[in-house]
Amino acid sequence: MSEDNVMAVKGYQLVICEKPLAAKRISQVLGSKNIIEKKYSLGIVVFEITSDKNQRFVVCSALGHMYSLIPLEKNRKKYPIYETVWSPKHSTVANQRKRILETLKVIARISEGASGYIHACDYDLEGELIGYNILEYACKHKYEQSRRAKFSSLTDSEINQSFNNLQQTDIRIAEAGKARHLVDFVFGINLSRALVNCLSVANQDNRYYNLSIGRVQGPTLGFIVDREIKIRKHVPDPVWYITGNFQKDNSSFQANLSTAIHKFSEMQKILATCKNGKATIKTVICQTKKVNPPTPFNLSDLQKEAFRIFKLSPAVTHSIAESLYLAALISYPRTSSKKLPSSIGYEKILNLLSKNYATADKNKIQELLMQKYLVPFQGIEEDPAHPAIYPTGLKHKKLSVQQSKILDLIIKRFLATFGDGALTNFSEVIITVSGYDFIAKGNTILNYGWIPLYEPYFSIKETRLPHLVKGDSAQTNEVTALEDFTKPVARYNQASILEKMESEGIGTKSTRAETVNLLIKRNYILQHKIGLEPTVLGFTILDTMKKFIPDIVSTKLTAFLESSIKRVEQGELDMINLRKHLEKSLLKPLNRIKINEMAIGNEIKNGLTTSRVEMSYGKCPKCHIGEMVLIKSNKTKKRFLACSKFRVTGCKTITIVPQFGLIKNDNSVCTCGWPILRIIFKRFSPRKICVNRSCRENLSNRTDDHRNLDPNTSI
Repeated sequence: MSEDNVMAVKGYQLVICEKPLAAKRISQVLGSKNIIEKKYSLGIVVFEITSDKNQRFVVCSALGHMYSLIPLEKNRKKYPIYETVWSPKHSTVANQRKRILETLKVIARISEGASGYIHACDYDLEGELIGYNILEYACKHKYEQSRRAKFSSLTDSEINQSFNNLQQTDIRIAEAGKARHLVDFVFGINLSRALVNCLSVANQDNRYYNLSIGRVQGPTLGFIVDREIKIRKHVPDPVWYITGNFQKDNSSFQANLSTAIHKFSEMQKILATCKNGKATIKTVICQTKKVNPPTPFNLSDLQKEAFRIFKLSPAVTHSIAESLYLAALISYPRTSSKKLPSSIGYEKILNLLSKNYATADKNKIQELLMQKYLVPFQGIEEDPAHPAIYPTGLKHKKLSVQQSKILDLIIKRFLATFGDGALTNFSEVIITVSGYDFIAKGNTILNYGWIPLYEPYFSIKETRLPHLVKGDSAQTNEVTALEDFTKPVARYNQASILEKMESEGIGTKSTRAETVNLLIKRNYILQHKIGLEPTVLGFTILDTMKKFIPDIVSTKLTAFLESSIKRVEQGELDMINLRKHLEKSLLKPLNRIKINEMAIGNEIKNGLTTSRVEMSYGKCPKCHIGEMVLIKSNKTKKRFLACSKFRVTGCKTITIVPQFGLIKNDNSVCTCGWPILRIIFKRFSPRKICVNRSCRENLSNRTDDHRNLDPNTSI
């Protein structure tokens, strides 16, 4: 059916959803009497539905944020920039931008025949802003007329309840969303333009670099660099850990010397003294300890736990959780809460889980249902918009491996919160041998409580000690020393850096992972198996900021701006005064940058030069001046090697490289004069290739050495 048919019969209510899957789900639930799916160009879908109460709805969907801030000043070299407007979101992908514009046109035309408007985007600050912009700009100032559908899961009952109890929209939440975007945009564009301009002043080859820094990027980069400095300054010292093997009544046990030893001579003395020394039980401490159940997941805890167990990055976990929410399998994931209100229906969810999920947990769930009262163990954190993450219990059809893992983790965590506290018997014994104290620790489980509900994601290691009484003697069988070296602090990983950002109060639960990914994208940091490591460029950017504009990389400024955004949400600060705060906060830093343009530019230039040398794949075989560097086409996303002096000398040396595999510099040159690369594949042996497409060696060895390369490379 055409759009004209929708417009022909007016009087419907226009429902604005945040994502296409949410629109489809809401339509399936509300359209119990009739549902018509209307398809437009570029894959745009609109649902015309009739409820069992004969209410007519037209359900449209956004594609996330459809509008973004743009500066009125288009000249990239000019700053400061404070004047901005909201405009349809720009995308470097042409089809995506066309789809955004076409979606807004469809919504605008359909809104003309609507008698009412329902804001059904995600109920948080970002979701409120998405719906606000569409209702204000595409639908021509209909936000105040609209009503709000509030739900924390896409189950039938929650959707029906929310549409039966529509609320007034809260302009303060929308204003807070606008405030956050304004703060991030104004800080980001001004500081980034300033850095790029500094580099342009100092750079003789006029090459453009996409540098960026922001109110959250700066402090986050600072955490990683400061940690790296501590690691690199650490001088490993030898250390010895001494262990004694003891025996009491035919039972042997181990105990460790209470302190580590840092001198070789002292270690030898202890070994010699304790070798045949008399062991006496000096102290025995026994305690029954309670291990409380875990609290329900909020987004941060889910991301950290998924990284610990599955090594999934926070951004990936967030994306998976969003997909599970849109499939109505879990509640809304972007929450700070660690509380589960009784209104979600504990018993109902448990019954659904028992019915629809693995039989292995069925008996455990039935035991929970037999309890007189169902009371989850909860944390203190609350979120006024949403409860903690919980499974809905609905049966899923087909999930990916990663979706299944995250859903299972959420289900087991939910179950564990209803379990009893586990009890352990903890014992600590101090054994004295020739004046040296050795400590043995034991831990046995008395009551497993909630632990089986959360298996295999948690366990307690049991260590048993023989029955020991103060004053008893024990036989010393052996005393040994293990040599090691002192270790530096560990690098931040993608989970621990989020924890640090959260503790320092910078970023939000939904943007912290994006900030870390942006630092990786900008080549400020690298992701290794052992953690996040700053690059030379990352060190340079941070050192330059600390030297000239230290406020930008401090957490104080970010905390102040966060409090300002909170005041906007609470109605204590308006947008006009917020802009004044922004201008005042940026006035001093931007003036210092302008005064020191050349000095800042030279420091960044040196950092970039060092980074380019690190990423060079050899000298250009034609001009012999530039370096062959790896580039990626924004349009095709294919990889190439090109001369770094293209913009300076006009050298057009370029060659395509294999599109799969890790590219390493072999530090050798082919007989034809072109660099040789080493390509590392996951499933095949590494290959050495000459990047010259016309090289005779490549042509003669193509059927042998290059049989596993991407067939589109022409190499």
